Amino acid sequence: MKLKLSPYLYRVLIAGVVILLGLYLTTIWYAHATPEITVIPVKNATANISEAIKMGLNVNVDGEVIKLSGEEIKNWTEPYTRTYSGQQDIRIDGYKILEYVSGLAPRVNSEWANAKFEITPEGKVAVFQPAMTGKKLDIHGSVFTLITAIRNGNGSANLVIETKEPEITLEKVNNLGINTLLSKGESNFSGSSSSRIHNIRVGMAKFNGILLKPGEEFSFNKLLGEVDRTSGYRAELVIKGGNLVYEYGGGICQVSTTLFRSIIYAGLPIVERRPHSIPVRYYNPQGFDATIYPGITDFRFTNDTPNHILIQNKIVGANLIFEIYGSNDGRIVTVQGPYQYDQRPSGAMKAYFTRSIAYNDLSSKSERFDSAYKAPFKPQEKNPLE
Repeated sequence: MKLKLSPYLYRVLIAGVVILLGLYLTTIWYAHATPEITVIPVKNATANISEAIKMGLNVNVDGEVIKLSGEEIKNWTEPYTRTYSGQQDIRIDGYKILEYVSGLAPRVNSEWANAKFEITPEGKVAVFQPAMTGKKLDIHGSVFTLITAIRNGNGSANLVIETKEPEITLEKVNNLGINTLLSKGESNFSGSSSSRIHNIRVGMAKFNGILLKPGEEFSFNKLLGEVDRTSGYRAELVIKGGNLVYEYGGGICQVSTTLFRSIIYAGLPIVERRPHSIPVRYYNPQGFDATIYPGITDFRFTNDTPNHILIQNKIVGANLIFEIYGSNDGRIVTVQGPYQYDQRPSGAMKAYFTRSIAYNDLSSKSERFDSAYKAPFKPQEKNPLE
């Protein structure tokens, strides 16, 4: 008996065979054409983090490098077990790093400011403010940077800082060529009496906002004027005639010394400078001072730059600071010292420093500034001006 299929069943059977054959051939092709899949395990961070803990980390915060110890980095980590593999590992606590970076923000963040420059009819700068670039620490970007550096075992990391440039610069608010901070001089008057600090403040005010023309000579005594009670000064110790005596204006040499230091670093030619006769602790390091006495000893220098220079000063804490602004003519100033030598048990000593200046026209000069100090002496016991 022969099995007879209807035309419809026959077509269904043929279609099924074709489908099965196609599936079989596709499976064979896929098996040969598809490469073998390799299972890659998740990277274990323990080795790199352990290395970071061992080495420590140098964190660059806007040019300031903070050295983090391995113990500090270790406090940012914690051990844990991977749930899917049971593998032991170390992970970083991002919240602790976020707290650390947030604490750095105040030392970086600053508001931007446009430049200000106003001159009085007498030719003195009444309002002066250099343009300031605003800065802001990118906290989340910096956290990511630190985590990446630790996980990769890097030895350093640069925190991310955003900047905002001022809209008005010094070049736009004056036509005197004053656009650059040329130099800065500092001295410390910690331990000074209230009268000495008062005299420093009165004296420095006479030298703030001073403009000096190209080629003009500066005289400290000329600008200082009279030094007496009517000028606002108080009685304080000064060196006079080989003794410490009370006179009005004691402490003004803190002003002349600090200005002298700023002029040295600016590379301006010194016309007249004289050191003190004895070492004075307010002018450490010894050998880097300039004494003045009205009518007798002056401090003078010349502006040999192609444009005006501006003399500014301020007090920060117990530091007196002079800043010289002008235009950069390419000179490079190198100061070595001061060095003390021939030091005696009595306190007498000698000192010197050298200044080398390389100019833009490839010329150069080098000069030495010497100081010789006698043994210190005691002040007279009573103030005759009180």
